[in-house]
Amino acid sequence: MRRSLVLLLAAGALVAGCSSPKNGTASSGPSFTTGADSSSASSGSSGSAPKVSNPLKTSAIESDACSALSAAKRTELGLGEGERGTTSVGQGCTLFAADDRLNQIDISPVLANKNGLSDVYDTKANNEYFEPTEVGGYPAVYAASLDARNKGKCGLFVGVTDQLAVNILVQYDNGPGASDPCPVALKVGEAMIETLKEG
Repeated sequence: MRRSLVLLLAAGALVAGCSSPKNGTASSGPSFTTGADSSSASSGSSGSAPKVSNPLKTSAIESDACSALSAAKRTELGLGEGERGTTSVGQGCTLFAADDRLNQIDISPVLANKNGLSDVYDTKANNEYFEPTEVGGYPAVYAASLDARNKGKCGLFVGVTDQLAVNILVQYDNGPGASDPCPVALKVGEAMIETLKEG
């Protein structure tokens, strides 16, 4: 039951920055489809997000989201080895706290989104919170369609290139992260940036 809820929430977080509006009207934002339809999403972006001045090499995380954090970084953050899975927009990785599997982090490169963070910016009206920030010198934004930060859930999108954003979704039930999850997402994002720079 919890796993189904987790997958639903993870999909919700991804859709948060990239979905049709809440009121059901047609969206000018990107649609997560494949093939010919993805080009229409690509051409619809306004490029409103800050540019990524030093794009990172992303081939590793595009094929294996669990490679977003090195073994050393996982240990540093108190996380176990990741479990590969799929989300509504492609493959992802779920990492559990080594001492509590009720605390988890989902990392998902938003591969169907071809305009990186700009597509997330273009659909910010769909979100209950949208807070631009930086992660390790890279543009990012805290965003989700439902604001459950006081319940241990925080969504963070990080622009690693101008064409690719990575979604980090924290879902903590216990410990300090349960009442303040966004600093956890920030630490994971910083560790991801460091891992990608090394690789």
